[in-house]
Amino acid sequence: MAILVVGGDSVSAITERAYAGGHGCVEHWSGRKTRDLMRSIPKDTEAVVLVLDRVNHTLARKVRTEASRRGLPVFFQKRGRQVRAAGDRPLDLMHWLDRK
Repeated sequence: MAILVVGGDSVSAITERAYAGGHGCVEHWSGRKTRDLMRSIPKDTEAVVLVLDRVNHTLARKVRTEASRRGLPVFFQKRGRQVRAAGDRPLDLMHWLDRK
């Protein structure tokens, strides 16, 4: 199973945390290319992470809509490098990555 990360320049922290949690591959779309709007979420994706710095609003809306239509969890990160567990939220990205 894969995790799709949309937006951001440096997603190495998310990738490392995903591999440590036992998840498969992490696919990254930069969100800066016009062709990214034509792409669809891969079939083996189990979660979508939208990194909000430098992501096209139209792409973010499209990915969020498609993910919710398919029943995939969507997580919003402010920056790709700032990946820390926040204990006050019941299901954030870090808790989700660590649960598997």
